[in-house]
Amino acid sequence: MATLEAFRTVLDDPATPEIIRNHIIDSLQYALRNHGQIFASREVEWLATWDDARIPLAASKELKRRVAEIS
Repeated sequence: MATLEAFRTVLDDPATPEIIRNHIIDSLQYALRNHGQIFASREVEWLATWDDARIPLAASKELKRRVAEIS
């Protein structure tokens, strides 16, 4: 969770270059879509509330996948 919080801090910093923001977003999106199991449920739920549409979309899909596996 600490790493995700650090990413959030970097993304929220207005001095962060756009290329860094895009790299973080793209990396998290890739990890959620292709390796979602590495995230704890609490982390995925938190990522689903982020304000960049790409992260919540990927996190919501991971949450739905987990619910489908349980059912």
